[in-house]
Amino acid sequence: MRTDELFRLALGLLPVLLFLAALRVMDSYKLVPRGKVLAALAAGAAAALLCYQFNTFIFQQTENQDRYASFGAPVVEEFAKAVYWIFLIATARVAFLVDSAICGFAVGAGFALLENIFYLHVLEGKSMGVWFLRGFGTAVMHGGVAALGAMISSYLSESRHWRGVRLFAPGVLAAIVLHSLFNQGLLSPAASTVVTVAGLPVILGLAFYFSERSLRQWLGGKLDRDIDVLNMIAGGEFYKTPSGSYLLSLHDAFPPEIRGDMLSLLHLTTELSVRAKSDLLFREVGLEVAPDPELENQFKELKYLEKSIGPTGMLAIRPLLSQTPRDLWEMHQLAQG
Repeated sequence: MRTDELFRLALGLLPVLLFLAALRVMDSYKLVPRGKVLAALAAGAAAALLCYQFNTFIFQQTENQDRYASFGAPVVEEFAKAVYWIFLIATARVAFLVDSAICGFAVGAGFALLENIFYLHVLEGKSMGVWFLRGFGTAVMHGGVAALGAMISSYLSESRHWRGVRLFAPGVLAAIVLHSLFNQGLLSPAASTVVTVAGLPVILGLAFYFSERSLRQWLGGKLDRDIDVLNMIAGGEFYKTPSGSYLLSLHDAFPPEIRGDMLSLLHLTTELSVRAKSDLLFREVGLEVAPDPELENQFKELKYLEKSIGPTGMLAIRPLLSQTPRDLWEMHQLAQG
């Protein structure tokens, strides 16, 4: 590969990767491990490959290619990119604006990286200016609109507890509209690039600031409550609380051994929740979290208790178990080590 081709490739690939690296640096709680970022990049690249084949077929069939590029391609591409970040939010593998933004941007970055590799041959001989616009404009746009879509869905999941299509539709629609506006060329390519590079850091920076402030408040309040529950269970005072009274009310519905397993399950899930929050606090101050050899046995015990209690018992105890997206996310974080 010639030197000029290498330089074009660097212009097309490096800006979006540097932007992604900056987002990870801004993540003071280290919510997104390197493996999750790489998986998101790979998912974005896979989406780009599928869209390249689909869009190529459509371009060969249609006469108005510019119209499809402005209105059709954004729909196809944003839906393809959304598949992975929707999966992450729906399965509680991300639960905050920060990790949603990083994973969403990584999906868009993976898409942009493969797309620019395709264009390396299509745009052979084009000036460095074209590649500058693709690298700082189009590539960053792909990451930015996916990050915004993921953040919108993450916000709706936590603040309004929406589920299903209603949860994800606003984020996907916002990504499609912004992508379409970019492709329509309402501004000059240079102006679009400036707006993208200047505006996106401001939006994401504000989102990170408010998200991490909310995260600190959640950590402090929830950690105190979890510790209080553990202390009450250990001191035999749990049954004096409303939660304990509810567990006692199940006396006629379940035998003593099942109710004992229910209390053990509540104790174990609360203990794991405290452990997860402690790990986050350690990471915030830059301390490494040592692997816990007992963690695997605790998750095995968790599965055993859930099986022993059974589906009906789990439905009965669910009001006592915190099952918000953030609580489920904690378990995923611990399970992944």
